[in-house]
Amino acid sequence: MALRLNLHNPILIVEDQKETRDLIARLAKGFGVDADTAPDGKVGCEMAESKEYSLYLVDLEMPVMNGFEFIKTIKEKKPESLFIVISGNDVPEIIIKVMKLGIFDYIIKPIDRDRFYQILERISEFIRLKESERILTQENEERLKAQLNWILYKQSWLTDLDKNIDLSKSTLNNLKQSFFSGGGFGAIVSIVEILQASAKKENSSYNFSSDVVELLFENIYYTKKGLRSLEKSLEILNKNFQDSFQKTNSEQIHDLLEKSRLKLESSNEQYSKKKNVLIPQISLPANGYDIDADPDSLSRIFTELLVNALKYSSNNSVINIYISASGGYLNINLKNEFDPQSIPGIPKNKELLVKQPFYRLAGFVDENLEEEEYFTGLGLTIVDFVIKKHGGIFSIHNVIDHSLGEKPVEVVLATVSLPILD
Repeated sequence: MALRLNLHNPILIVEDQKETRDLIARLAKGFGVDADTAPDGKVGCEMAESKEYSLYLVDLEMPVMNGFEFIKTIKEKKPESLFIVISGNDVPEIIIKVMKLGIFDYIIKPIDRDRFYQILERISEFIRLKESERILTQENEERLKAQLNWILYKQSWLTDLDKNIDLSKSTLNNLKQSFFSGGGFGAIVSIVEILQASAKKENSSYNFSSDVVELLFENIYYTKKGLRSLEKSLEILNKNFQDSFQKTNSEQIHDLLEKSRLKLESSNEQYSKKKNVLIPQISLPANGYDIDADPDSLSRIFTELLVNALKYSSNNSVINIYISASGGYLNINLKNEFDPQSIPGIPKNKELLVKQPFYRLAGFVDENLEEEEYFTGLGLTIVDFVIKKHGGIFSIHNVIDHSLGEKPVEVVLATVSLPILD
C-alpha cells in the first residue's frame, strides 16, 4: 500500500474505550499520520483549543460529553473542521442524524484497516484540493489589491480604457454604417467578385456556379450574425448603468451563473462533446451578500466569459466556476485548462493587453459559437467595461494549479470582483 497522505497536522481520536483509541492510533501511525487521543468530548475540546488537528475521529456514546455535543462545539469555533464518526451503532436513523451534522464519513465498528486507510486517503485529497483553492484565492487577492491601488492612484485621470472605449464606439459606428451602406464583410465582397468573374449572361439572365451561390448564402448568415453582435456591443457600451442598478444578493448571482452555464451547455452540446469539456454545476456560496448590480449586463458578461473559456480550453478538460467573498468583494472565479502547445493562456505581460479592443493573443478559434454576443475582439473589453461600471475589478491571468494531478498545471483564472454592500 503506497502511503502518500497529505495530513500535515495530527489527528485527534475522541473515544472512551482505551483499546479502540490505541488501535486507531496505531493504525494511523502505521500510515505515517500522527495521532493524539482523548477519553471524552470535554477533554477533546480542551486539546482542540491549544492545537490544530487535520481531522477528528469521534465516538458517539461517551461519558461527560458525547460525540454529538463534541462535533457541535468544535464546529461553532472551527467551522472548517473535518470529522469522522466511529460507532457500533448501525441504525439508519442515527447515521442520517449524524451525517446531517456535516461530517465527512461514518465508520461502523470494528475498524477495518483498509477501509480506514481509504477514508484517510480521501480526506488527504480533499485537504489538498482545499489548500490549492486557498492558494489560488490568496494569489488572486494580491493581484486584485494591486489593481485596486493602481485604479485609485489614477482615478482622477481619463484611463486608457475609457479612451479605448470611446475609440471602440466610434470604430463600431463606422463599421456599422459601412456594413449597412453596402461595404459588407471581406468574405462577401470576395464571393461577389468571384460571381462577377464567373457569371455568364444569357439574354436578360445570368448563370452562376451553384457552389459559389451556396457559399454566398452561407456567408450571409455569418454577416447578419456579425451585424447583430455590433448592435449588442454598441447597446451595452452606450448603456446608462445607474438607471438599471438594483440590490442583488449572492444567491441571485449564483442563479445568473447557473442559467448562463446551462444555456451554453445546451446550445453548444455537440461542440462540448467534441472537445470533451465539462462545466460542473456551480456551488451556492456559503454566506449571503448583497451587491448593486445590473443583472442583465452581468448575465451577458458571465456568458461571454464562459464562451471564451470554452473556446480556449484544451480537450478533455474541466471549466470550474466558484463564488467566494473576501476583502469586501464578491468574487466570481472561472478556471480553465489550456493547451500550451497552441495557446499561451494569459501570460503576465499580456494581462492588460487582452482587455484592450481588438487585441488578439491567439489565432481565430471557433469564432461562431452560439451565445457569443459581442463583436469579435471586444468580448473581454466589454467584460472589463461592465465590471468597472459596477465599481468592481476584472482580472484574467495564468496561475499554477496544484489540484489537477500529481504535477502542477498552468491554467487561466478569470475573476470578476464586485463590491459588497455594507
